[in-house]
Amino acid sequence: MKGPRKALAFLVAVAGTALVLSTSAFALGGGSAPTAAVWKLRLGPATWSGKFTRLYPGVTNDTEVFPLTITNGGRSVQRLTKVSASMMTRAGGDAATAAGADIRGCRASWFTVSVDPRDRPLPVKLAARASYAGRVALAVRATAANQDACEGAAPAFTVTAR
Repeated sequence: MKGPRKALAFLVAVAGTALVLSTSAFALGGGSAPTAAVWKLRLGPATWSGKFTRLYPGVTNDTEVFPLTITNGGRSVQRLTKVSASMMTRAGGDAATAAGADIRGCRASWFTVSVDPRDRPLPVKLAARASYAGRVALAVRATAANQDACEGAAPAFTVTAR
């Protein structure tokens, strides 16, 4: 009788330990992982900061401005920590169109693209389906190089939310 009781006591102790460890892990966050953020970005139609309706190098107040809306497409509150914009670039450094075509001789480095928060600074917590407003500003900087290849071009940029 001593043998089976010892074996049963051992099994009960192992089962109890496993139960305690599994509930402790769950209580400490060992359960399901938080859901990943799902950001939906939408750019509105461009407006211009000055008198011009195309980008010219070195012209003061000549900026193309796009309203930006970032919406939490997830099911829970998410923290928006950073919004950034960058020029689409082809091999060799030329700017690219939205379709990915090379704007030959028009360097992506000649453009500046930035995100300006309009409603509140980051970071911000957004409830499900709540939105954050900002704007993206695109301008061309003057350089000593011939920038004629950029005339009338529509360089593209990407916006990323994290």
